[in-house]
Amino acid sequence: MLMKWIKCQVNEENKRSFSKAQEGWGELRHSAGFVGQIGGWNRSEPFEAGILSVWKDLHSYQIFMQHQHDEIFGKSDQGSTYTNISVDIFERIFNIGTTDITDFFGKGKLLRVADCSAENDKQAHFEQVQKGVWNKGMTPGMMSGAFGKRQYGRYLVVSLWDSEYLHQRYLDKELPALIKESGVKDTIQHITGSLIELHPKWAVI
Repeated sequence: MLMKWIKCQVNEENKRSFSKAQEGWGELRHSAGFVGQIGGWNRSEPFEAGILSVWKDLHSYQIFMQHQHDEIFGKSDQGSTYTNISVDIFERIFNIGTTDITDFFGKGKLLRVADCSAENDKQAHFEQVQKGVWNKGMTPGMMSGAFGKRQYGRYLVVSLWDSEYLHQRYLDKELPALIKESGVKDTIQHITGSLIELHPKWAVI
């Protein structure tokens, strides 16, 4: 399964137009291999949109990009609404928790995303830490999550939350202990985080 992580920089005057265009991606539902898509605005970067799209496999995604993407994109005129875009594809390695994150698309309120990288000789340890310690850290309010990887030791860790209060409690009281227990700081070269306030009308499920 593939996770497509998209970030768009949008000027203040174009936020409404961008949002309206993002609502127009409902045609994705008819694409073979499409699983689901959610997105919204970054809490710490109010002019940055974050969108997570999930596909069954690379073949399905490539067919969509070759035959359907440009038509949908052109209809929306979304290209005129943002100043910069980054698109990264990750292969999902495992779920965080017992339920697939896409089962909760359209239900969560917040999407937490960590984009990080690890040195070659530390990647195996980093992956093991994610699979073991972080799953122990599943907490009330966290609905599900997923862990993905792409080339050059780059990883994407996503979690879906239904409660802003419980998410903040996790950050304040539980996350520091998990970081200490895992020793994950010793394996990460670089990390950037985003907290996306999900827009219900952007969801395609």
